Amino acid sequence: MTYTSTTAVDTAPHLDRTTDRAQLIVDGKPFPVLGIELHNSSTSGVSALARGFEVAQAVNANTVLASVTWESVEPIQGTFDFSSVELLVSEARKSGMRLVLLWFGAWKNGSSSYAPAWVKRDWERYPRCVLADGRLSDTLTPFGPTELDADAFHALVEYVETIDSDQRTVLMIQIENEIGLLGASRDNSEWADAAFHAPIPLILSDILAQRPGFEHGTSQSWSAVSGDPLGRDEAFMAWGYASHVEHLASRARQVTALPLFVNAWLDSDIEIEIEGFPVGGGQVPGTYPSGGPLPRVADVWTTVAPSLDLLAPDLYFGDPDTVLGAFAEVSRGLFIPEQRRDLSGIGTAFLAMGQYRAIGVSPFGVDSAEHSEIVPLADAYRLLEAAHTARMDATTGGGSVGFHLSDAIPTVTRELGRTVLSVSRLTRLGVDPAGGQGYGVVVELGEDRYLAVGRGFRIEFGDRDPESQVGLESVDELGSDGRRARRLNGDETAGGAAVLHPPMERTVSPFPIPMDNAHTGISRFTVYRMPRHDRRG
Repeated sequence: MTYTSTTAVDTAPHLDRTTDRAQLIVDGKPFPVLGIELHNSSTSGVSALARGFEVAQAVNANTVLASVTWESVEPIQGTFDFSSVELLVSEARKSGMRLVLLWFGAWKNGSSSYAPAWVKRDWERYPRCVLADGRLSDTLTPFGPTELDADAFHALVEYVETIDSDQRTVLMIQIENEIGLLGASRDNSEWADAAFHAPIPLILSDILAQRPGFEHGTSQSWSAVSGDPLGRDEAFMAWGYASHVEHLASRARQVTALPLFVNAWLDSDIEIEIEGFPVGGGQVPGTYPSGGPLPRVADVWTTVAPSLDLLAPDLYFGDPDTVLGAFAEVSRGLFIPEQRRDLSGIGTAFLAMGQYRAIGVSPFGVDSAEHSEIVPLADAYRLLEAAHTARMDATTGGGSVGFHLSDAIPTVTRELGRTVLSVSRLTRLGVDPAGGQGYGVVVELGEDRYLAVGRGFRIEFGDRDPESQVGLESVDELGSDGRRARRLNGDETAGGAAVLHPPMERTVSPFPIPMDNAHTGISRFTVYRMPRHDRRG
């Protein structure tokens, strides 16, 4: 790789891959992205943008994810306007925030709505995808004769390096948004058909060999593959989209070391549609964006677009463990650029950061959140920051686990070294836990000491050795400054048997003896071990 300057290389945020899970390094230290993603149009208005940064501060975020659009950057072909980017970077610096830029270029959510007018009006020079029934869609084909948004994206990256190489407000850049084709499993335009009937690229022969109908080492065309036609079409579209993204990413690599990633609209048996506009889910390629960077075609993406650093999920539904595990394995790192902003989303954030060691998380549309949603997210980010600090300060240990408890998963078992943690939801005595959310992260501090952060859970302890048992030696409730607020025992530890973190929401308990449910959400505790049975004689 080549870059514009030594300074840009030495100080640029980058991914550390010295362990099995990538971490984002900023200013020489691991940096947890505790982000919010603004609504799509918030960056186009001064007051809306200001509101977004105000909310980011209110929820204790450290990063804002915000769109930069092709139509605003290149309103006239070859003429670039970066006033919106200048304002965005300026507002971020004034607010003490970092930025992740989201490039809404040739494709956004399976369509091309952010293309400039001069592209939209010239459908012959900038051909569109054709659906299976012959209808002309409004989505640009990745197989066409032009480079689409390549020049605009390159100009954007150059501009970011020019204005930000000394301060590094921008941490990462997303290329396109939820890329893929809606309405058909593959593009049927003349440009796509020519590629579809041409030999499959040799670079893909090995990775496609195990798929139905594909034969290793042959020069067959895509169209000759008869097994699993939907899977073939999806792989074909993944090749087309990934080839375009690689063109953008490889050019960007000439001028920047910033991490580059793409995000995925997830496939699911849940389909969400609003007045004819699909917004999530789908089981068949085309009901979700065909060719997007999903795990099933991740091998195509990582082979064709090696200049990308991450494939990232937009996580609104589905089994979080399945989704997070799959994307973490594909990229050897995990980042969630979009997710729910409610308590369920907060639970996902704790699971991602604690269990999967995610680079970061970012609930979507927090700039329109009500106060009732801002308060728990602010609390969550305060707690996740405390967990990160503890992990970095740990002289030994430093491992962590995370969990999200719900009706679907009311209990989990986690292990940290020898210690087995049995985690369940915690509510007030006599209160039905149904509908409740519990979430937390536990960090190993070394020498049988741990830090727990989160809400709505109870932890009991065991040892991996069945002949040993684990007791709770001490529990200290900590403030955000790390100082002890209280030494907890008695009722606040279930008689010395468990670490208890009450939920944030206050419910009325029918139990006649009052219980103290106040808690900062941070506990430091120590365990001890002894034999399970009397060894005398």
